[in-house]
Amino acid sequence: MLALAVLTPRYALADDAMAEVKETTDQVLQILKNPEYKSAPTQRRQELRSVIGSHFDFTDMSRSALGIHWSSLSPDQRNEFVSLFTRLLEAAYMSRIENYSGQTINVLNERADGPGYSEVYTNIVQGSAQPISVNYRLKQSDHRWKVYDVLIDGISLVGNYRNQFNRIVNNNGYDALLQQIKTKVSQVGGDS
Repeated sequence: MLALAVLTPRYALADDAMAEVKETTDQVLQILKNPEYKSAPTQRRQELRSVIGSHFDFTDMSRSALGIHWSSLSPDQRNEFVSLFTRLLEAAYMSRIENYSGQTINVLNERADGPGYSEVYTNIVQGSAQPISVNYRLKQSDHRWKVYDVLIDGISLVGNYRNQFNRIVNNNGYDALLQQIKTKVSQVGGDS
Protein backbone atom coordinates (compact mmCIF):
# COMPACT_ATOMS: atom_id res chain seq x y z
CA MET A 1 0.00 0.00 0.00
CA LEU A 2 1.30 3.42 -0.90
CA ALA A 3 0.34 6.45 1.19
CA LEU A 4 1.79 9.44 -0.59
CA ALA A 5 -0.59 12.34 -0.34
CA VAL A 6 1.17 14.44 2.29
CA LEU A 7 1.39 18.17 2.77
CA THR A 8 3.60 21.07 1.80
CA PRO A 9 2.95 24.81 1.88
CA ARG A 10 5.41 25.76 -0.89
CA TYR A 11 2.98 26.37 -3.75
CA ALA A 12 -0.48 26.13 -2.25
CA LEU A 13 -2.61 28.81 -0.75
CA ALA A 14 -2.57 28.73 3.04
CA ASP A 15 -6.32 28.12 3.20
CA ASP A 16 -6.45 25.28 0.65
CA ALA A 17 -5.59 21.91 2.16
CA MET A 18 -6.42 20.07 -1.06
CA ALA A 19 -3.91 22.11 -3.08
CA GLU A 20 -1.24 21.39 -0.47
CA VAL A 21 -1.91 17.66 -0.66
CA LYS A 22 -1.69 17.78 -4.46
CA GLU A 23 1.55 19.77 -4.50
CA THR A 24 3.23 17.48 -2.00
CA THR A 25 2.07 14.38 -3.82
CA ASP A 26 3.74 15.81 -6.92
CA GLN A 27 6.95 16.53 -4.97
CA VAL A 28 7.08 13.02 -3.52
CA LEU A 29 6.51 11.47 -6.94
CA GLN A 30 9.31 13.58 -8.43
CA ILE A 31 11.71 12.29 -5.77
CA LEU A 32 10.60 8.68 -6.31
CA LYS A 33 10.92 8.94 -10.09
CA ASN A 34 14.31 10.70 -10.02
CA PRO A 35 16.88 8.27 -11.47
CA GLU A 36 19.69 9.88 -9.44
CA TYR A 37 18.19 8.41 -6.27
CA LYS A 38 18.13 4.81 -7.59
CA SER A 39 21.74 4.40 -6.48
CA ALA A 40 21.39 6.67 -3.43
CA PRO A 41 18.54 5.27 -1.31
CA THR A 42 19.74 6.98 1.88
CA GLN A 43 19.68 10.38 0.18
CA ARG A 44 16.26 9.62 -1.32
CA ARG A 45 14.95 8.71 2.13
CA GLN A 46 16.31 11.98 3.57
CA GLU A 47 14.62 13.98 0.79
CA LEU A 48 11.32 12.17 1.34
CA ARG A 49 11.56 12.66 5.10
CA SER A 50 12.13 16.41 4.65
CA VAL A 51 9.06 16.72 2.40
CA ILE A 52 6.82 14.59 4.59
CA GLY A 53 8.02 15.09 8.16
CA SER A 54 7.20 18.72 8.72
CA HIS A 55 3.61 18.35 7.56
CA PHE A 56 2.34 16.02 10.25
CA ASP A 57 1.42 17.05 13.78
CA PHE A 58 3.24 14.19 15.45
CA THR A 59 2.57 15.50 18.96
CA ASP A 60 -1.19 15.56 18.35
CA MET A 61 -1.04 12.14 16.70
CA SER A 62 0.97 10.76 19.64
CA ARG A 63 -1.41 12.20 22.23
CA SER A 64 -4.40 10.79 20.38
CA ALA A 65 -2.79 7.39 19.80
CA LEU A 66 -1.92 7.02 23.48
CA GLY A 67 -5.42 8.10 24.52
CA ILE A 68 -6.17 8.17 28.23
CA HIS A 69 -2.65 7.03 29.09
CA TRP A 70 -1.16 10.33 27.83
CA SER A 71 -2.26 12.22 30.95
CA SER A 72 -0.33 9.89 33.26
CA LEU A 73 3.00 10.58 31.53
CA SER A 74 5.56 13.10 32.71
CA PRO A 75 6.73 15.76 30.21
CA ASP A 76 9.94 13.77 29.61
CA GLN A 77 7.97 10.59 28.98
CA ARG A 78 5.70 12.46 26.57
CA ASN A 79 8.70 13.80 24.66
CA GLU A 80 10.21 10.32 24.49
CA PHE A 81 6.92 8.84 23.27
CA VAL A 82 6.43 11.53 20.61
CA SER A 83 9.97 10.94 19.32
CA LEU A 84 9.53 7.17 19.20
CA PHE A 85 6.04 7.27 17.69
CA THR A 86 7.25 9.78 15.07
CA ARG A 87 10.03 7.39 14.08
CA LEU A 88 7.50 4.55 13.83
CA LEU A 89 5.14 6.56 11.61
CA GLU A 90 7.96 7.85 9.40
CA ALA A 91 9.43 4.36 9.00
CA ALA A 92 6.05 2.89 8.11
CA TYR A 93 5.45 5.64 5.52
CA MET A 94 8.94 5.29 4.07
CA SER A 95 8.58 1.54 3.63
CA ARG A 96 5.27 2.05 1.78
CA ILE A 97 6.48 4.96 -0.30
CA GLU A 98 9.64 3.17 -1.36
CA ASN A 99 7.47 0.41 -2.86
CA TYR A 100 6.12 2.89 -5.39
CA SER A 101 5.91 1.34 -8.86
CA GLY A 102 4.03 3.82 -11.01
CA GLN A 103 0.62 3.91 -9.32
CA THR A 104 -1.54 6.93 -10.03
CA ILE A 105 -2.42 9.16 -7.07
CA ASN A 106 -5.68 11.06 -7.44
CA VAL A 107 -6.52 13.96 -5.16
CA LEU A 108 -10.30 13.89 -5.35
CA ASN A 109 -11.89 16.52 -3.14
CA GLU A 110 -11.91 18.28 0.19
CA ARG A 111 -14.50 18.61 2.94
CA ALA A 112 -14.31 21.23 5.67
CA ASP A 113 -14.71 19.79 9.17
CA GLY A 114 -15.31 23.14 10.86
CA PRO A 115 -13.09 26.21 11.11
CA GLY A 116 -9.46 25.24 10.62
CA TYR A 117 -10.16 21.54 9.97
CA SER A 118 -10.42 19.71 6.67
CA GLU A 119 -10.40 16.22 5.21
CA VAL A 120 -8.79 15.64 1.83
CA TYR A 121 -9.87 12.56 -0.11
CA THR A 122 -7.37 10.76 -2.32
CA ASN A 123 -7.06 7.36 -3.89
CA ILE A 124 -4.26 5.25 -5.24
CA VAL A 125 -5.01 3.51 -8.51
CA GLN A 126 -3.20 0.19 -8.91
CA GLY A 127 -3.88 -1.13 -12.39
CA SER A 128 -7.02 -3.25 -12.52
CA ALA A 129 -7.23 -3.63 -8.73
CA GLN A 130 -9.69 -1.64 -6.65
CA PRO A 131 -8.29 1.84 -5.80
CA ILE A 132 -7.06 2.33 -2.24
CA SER A 133 -8.75 5.20 -0.44
CA VAL A 134 -6.33 7.39 1.55
CA ASN A 135 -7.92 10.36 3.29
CA TYR A 136 -6.07 12.97 5.29
CA ARG A 137 -7.53 14.80 8.25
CA LEU A 138 -5.81 18.15 8.60
CA LYS A 139 -5.88 21.09 10.92
CA GLN A 140 -4.67 24.59 10.22
CA SER A 141 -2.18 26.07 12.62
CA ASP A 142 -0.17 29.25 12.01
CA HIS A 143 -1.48 29.39 8.43
CA ARG A 144 -0.21 25.88 7.67
CA TRP A 145 -2.10 22.64 7.27
CA LYS A 146 -0.87 19.62 9.25
CA VAL A 147 -2.06 16.04 9.19
CA TYR A 148 -3.45 14.77 12.49
CA ASP A 149 -4.86 11.47 11.18
CA VAL A 150 -4.84 9.31 8.05
CA LEU A 151 -7.71 7.04 7.03
CA ILE A 152 -6.76 4.12 4.79
CA ASP A 153 -9.81 2.47 3.27
CA GLY A 154 -11.87 4.15 5.98
CA ILE A 155 -9.75 2.95 8.92
CA SER A 156 -8.14 5.60 11.11
CA LEU A 157 -4.40 5.13 11.50
CA VAL A 158 -4.37 6.93 14.85
CA GLY A 159 -7.50 5.12 16.06
CA ASN A 160 -5.97 1.78 15.13
CA TYR A 161 -2.80 2.58 17.06
CA ARG A 162 -4.88 3.81 20.02
CA ASN A 163 -6.70 0.46 20.23
CA GLN A 164 -3.42 -1.48 20.06
CA PHE A 165 -1.59 0.77 22.51
CA ASN A 166 -4.44 0.77 25.03
CA ARG A 167 -4.54 -3.03 25.01
CA ILE A 168 -0.75 -3.30 25.49
CA VAL A 169 -0.60 -0.70 28.30
CA ASN A 170 -3.59 -2.22 30.11
CA ASN A 171 -2.22 -5.77 29.88
CA ASN A 172 1.54 -5.25 30.18
CA GLY A 173 2.26 -1.65 31.16
CA TYR A 174 3.66 1.44 29.48
CA ASP A 175 7.26 0.15 29.45
CA ALA A 176 6.15 -2.90 27.45
CA LEU A 177 4.55 -0.58 24.90
CA LEU A 178 7.76 1.41 24.53
CA GLN A 179 9.76 -1.78 24.00
CA GLN A 180 7.31 -3.05 21.37
CA ILE A 181 7.44 0.26 19.48
CA LYS A 182 11.26 0.25 19.58
CA THR A 183 11.30 -3.28 18.19
CA LYS A 184 8.86 -2.36 15.41
CA VAL A 185 10.85 0.76 14.51
CA SER A 186 14.01 -1.31 14.07
CA GLN A 187 12.10 -3.91 12.00
CA VAL A 188 10.72 -1.34 9.53
CA GLY A 189 13.95 0.61 9.25
CA GLY A 190 13.17 3.61 11.41
CA ASP A 191 16.71 3.78 12.74
CA SER A 192 18.20 4.75 9.38
